[in-house]
Amino acid sequence: MNRFLSLVLSLALALPLFAETSELSKRFDKAKDYLTEVEGHLAKSFIERETVKGPQLIEACKAGFAKAVDDEAFKKTKSSFRKELLSICQDEEVVSIAALLSRTRKAAEKAGVADLDVVKLADLGATSMVKSIQDPFSNLLKSEDLQKLMKQMQGEGKQDSIGVGLEAGKNGFKVSFVMYGYAGYEAGLRSGDEVSEVDGEKIAGKDLKEVQPKFAVKEGETIVLTVKREGWKKSYDISITNTPRKIKDVWSTMLPGGIGYLRMTIFDLSLGANTMDALKSLQKQGMKALILDMRNNPGGAINAAIAVADHFIGGKKLLTYTESNLDMSKVMPFPIPGMSDQKPEMEYRASRKTDFEKMPMVVLVNGSSASASEMVSGALQDLGRAVLVGETTYGKGIGQTAIPLWKTQGAEFGKSAVPMLPNRFLYLTVMRYFLPSGRSIHHKGIDPDVRVLIPQLDAETWDGVFQLRKSGAAKEFAASIEEALAKELAVYDGFDPAAYPGFAKFYKGLDTKLSRDRVREEVRREVRLRVGGKAALVDMETDTQVQRAMTILAEKLAEETEPGNK
Repeated sequence: MNRFLSLVLSLALALPLFAETSELSKRFDKAKDYLTEVEGHLAKSFIERETVKGPQLIEACKAGFAKAVDDEAFKKTKSSFRKELLSICQDEEVVSIAALLSRTRKAAEKAGVADLDVVKLADLGATSMVKSIQDPFSNLLKSEDLQKLMKQMQGEGKQDSIGVGLEAGKNGFKVSFVMYGYAGYEAGLRSGDEVSEVDGEKIAGKDLKEVQPKFAVKEGETIVLTVKREGWKKSYDISITNTPRKIKDVWSTMLPGGIGYLRMTIFDLSLGANTMDALKSLQKQGMKALILDMRNNPGGAINAAIAVADHFIGGKKLLTYTESNLDMSKVMPFPIPGMSDQKPEMEYRASRKTDFEKMPMVVLVNGSSASASEMVSGALQDLGRAVLVGETTYGKGIGQTAIPLWKTQGAEFGKSAVPMLPNRFLYLTVMRYFLPSGRSIHHKGIDPDVRVLIPQLDAETWDGVFQLRKSGAAKEFAASIEEALAKELAVYDGFDPAAYPGFAKFYKGLDTKLSRDRVREEVRREVRLRVGGKAALVDMETDTQVQRAMTILAEKLAEETEPGNK
């Protein structure tokens, strides 16, 4: 009898352990399905899948698991398990995800780590695999990350950004683009600048995903970036305050001679409709020709690019075509507009008739014109619809999509912020796009028809400008100018320091080696920032690219009015 009771008691005591082991096994099974799904898409759906090797992904997954040894989330996990995990990750005989997870599960059971955060461990492995393909645009997202991305495409969340894109650099992160109208643009950041510190913290060697949140600056807050530019003798601490501002996806105004001006800042999903509204408004004001300014526009949604191009190109002409290794209709278990309709090969053609299909056009581009901006400007160039003026564009001829990782459904992965979808997504480069002529601009960019370079300040002049801006003297002087006069000077000051009341006394009181004219330019810059809006939208006084565009269009309009061309 005593032996029987002893057996029953031992079984009763063992049941919780069996239950815990069973739950642990289930979590590992889920992790295996999740990691295998990520591995499959990286090997098959990535646009450069021929560069991805199976052993490379396994080693990357092992490296991700090894990070758990020092990860804060696992600090309280038994040291014996962490030591064994590191040994497993260094074992060359572990050559599959299944083997890695099997060994790790057995180690957890042996160490009695029944509460191991297997999902966190799998996330580390998945993230490491994505990084191993060395694509700066691909990433692992949680559903809340995707939700933020979707809101950005819908034009939301602009107020908490300084409008700067980043990519890995030699000594930190390189600025890949600077968006027009944002605080980074107004502070003078340029594409190619290298940022080594944020608010005094070195960022070299850090992950992009870790650094990006530091650039999310709420209205009224200030960030200090340590920046080095090619040609500078040293780095500078540039203070950027995200002052409240009106941010729009499209700005427009009329210029002299019946020339309309339209500037696009980003290709969000409302851009197509907003562009048409702006065009109709300019048309009512007597527009005969158009400058389409896509400088400092990093791109956005492909559907927005097609909608914009369709305003200026008719006849069902080919706008772009894409090639992909992914058929989303086979990934999605049910149809979702905009996701499940993506095919491996797609053509996009003009589909509507507008009043702007034959209007003379110039498109302005520069090194921060990327992706959707290049798709539109390239189509307009290929089809002879516009003259491109400015500098060679960024060169991003690929596109990404958010692939739902269906194996991450369930309570273990947390509640999804997106209804009916899982809580993890693989944001992966899956598509190449080609211009109507068949050319790819990836890593090449688009060369303008007319090259006009914006001159850069030499190192000595920039140092003087930086010290003047840091002192705040020019800003304070600009603020003292009467508002009506400020609006006039923002448009044109005749290159005359005397146009600014009290300038001579102001200049005399400065401790600077800058010339009077250079200081005048800085004061006018502050005046234009103060005035803002349409009054400061176009700088016909100093913007040589705009000046060249106006000359080209004036000549075209003159040709059209010649007797033989009527």
